[in-house]
Amino acid sequence: MIKRIIDILTFPFYFIYLLISFPFKIVKIIIDDKIEKRSNNDSKLSVKSNDKELIEIGTIIFPELKTDFETFFNTFLKDKKRFITENKELLEDYDNFKLGKLNPIEVIYIFGDSKEKLLMTDWHGEENEREIENFLENKLQIKTDLKNVNEIRKGVDKEKQRDGKFIIDLLKTIDKDLELLNKKLIFLDLDWDAYVYTVIDQVSYKTITDKFGTHFHGTEKLRK
Repeated sequence: MIKRIIDILTFPFYFIYLLISFPFKIVKIIIDDKIEKRSNNDSKLSVKSNDKELIEIGTIIFPELKTDFETFFNTFLKDKKRFITENKELLEDYDNFKLGKLNPIEVIYIFGDSKEKLLMTDWHGEENEREIENFLENKLQIKTDLKNVNEIRKGVDKEKQRDGKFIIDLLKTIDKDLELLNKKLIFLDLDWDAYVYTVIDQVSYKTITDKFGTHFHGTEKLRK
């Protein structure tokens, strides 16, 4: 009975509190909603900006194919359905990808691989001995002695070359030999059980890894 009387007496004060606080709660909801929308928009702008910057990255990796890459990548960014339709025959060779969910790094890979400007090596090691050197010389037209590479290959049997450890030593040694040409290996991070890479000059390497270190890296990140 006493509690009921207290409730009746205090209700007007509680009602006044609700009247006063209600507008502030509405304002808070509106502000929170605007902040969330702005955050989402900023995120979308950031993604778009990064995608556009990847066009520049692609032209650095494939300088002799700049125009082709820009056309290929821009089509992907602007209209994915058109991209798939226009490149239907090419994409048949990449049926391991979910074409409707392609991301920009995968598109860079498809372009580079189709132009034979990227090499993929299984994490175990080379399928064929000296395939990396052949790629450098025949596909990238890089002529160098690779003295340290020749040395590391001596006395290493085929089984050891596929132990998953030798390939890392080999790639790091190739990188060391490429330094004499002011070049470096750069790897695309596709989250595969394989290494996907090519060669660029050291200035370009720094430009790319500074901007997109989560997608591209060098031999320093290879671990046994």
